[in-house]
Amino acid sequence: MTTPTQAQSLSETQTQAQALSETQTQAQALSDGLPDPGDLLPYGYPALQVDRIVRHTPGALEATKAVTYHELDAHLGGSRPGRFPASLTLESFLQACGLLLMRETDPDDRQLLIFGSARGVRMPDAARAGELLVHTVELVDRDEETATFAGVSRAGDGRTVLEVERAITLLRPADSFEGYVSGS
Repeated sequence: MTTPTQAQSLSETQTQAQALSETQTQAQALSDGLPDPGDLLPYGYPALQVDRIVRHTPGALEATKAVTYHELDAHLGGSRPGRFPASLTLESFLQACGLLLMRETDPDDRQLLIFGSARGVRMPDAARAGELLVHTVELVDRDEETATFAGVSRAGDGRTVLEVERAITLLRPADSFEGYVSGS
């Protein structure tokens, strides 16, 4: 026999699973034809923290990151229940900002992006293993040397896990570090 508390917990779990399924279906439908993030950013696993670009319009981008137990075990040493670390949530958000900039930059004029600073950062919750992290980023301002972004990251069930009022990225020519060798 199921108690009222168990029934409520089961109902909440089913609602979260349905929301995640709907988000994943929407992401697949919307991302058809958009490039793979690994083709735009200069690194791959395990540094790449964005799995898919879901939507891009001028000045805005939505991207997703699937949070897995395997990944959390690698970062946290088997800590369960797994919560995606705040530092990786911010890194994933910033990579989504970089993807927006890359989508709006001429391929012959690629820039090296260097994270400068962030303000108004709030992390009210954390994504957990098995959830889809959805980043919605907006390009607020851009000049020759900087780009400023704002946005929010939500777990698949709609919970806000990160809010960024302003993130500033420095832009440098892609070849500006050619020939640089650490320690020379």
